[in-house]
Amino acid sequence: MRRKKFKLDGLLKLREFNEQRVKLELGQINSEKGRLLEKIAKCKQDIEETYKAQEAFLETYTPGRNAQFFPMFIQSKREEIKVLENQLHAVDRAYQEKIKELSVAKGEVKVIDNLKQDFETKQNKEIEKKRQEAIDELMMAKRHSKKLAGEL
Repeated sequence: MRRKKFKLDGLLKLREFNEQRVKLELGQINSEKGRLLEKIAKCKQDIEETYKAQEAFLETYTPGRNAQFFPMFIQSKREEIKVLENQLHAVDRAYQEKIKELSVAKGEVKVIDNLKQDFETKQNKEIEKKRQEAIDELMMAKRHSKKLAGEL
């Protein structure tokens, strides 16, 4: 018996491709999240270094104009951190959406994969049944031919 082709193979490949695409996008979101976290850590480190530099700078005679630089720089870094944290929250929301999308995509693949496995199991049973019937037929023919040979 000739094997039948699973008719949903094309759809299964399409769903698997979609799942891989979502995983790739999830990886890109993770790398963006890591990049933002690094930038936030760098800004916080810059603030700490600025405080230390300000203390060292103020121990010597300093004109007032030069001393104004430090608070303004620190304020700009804090505002940059706020912007980066807002971006980080947006990336986290996108990450959660992609996780949901990935679970849906995996579910779709799983459903079609289960259908394919059921199809293959059923087909294997049919093939085995046909083979057994052919074997039984041959055995009956052999018995019948022996019986006829015994009568002559």
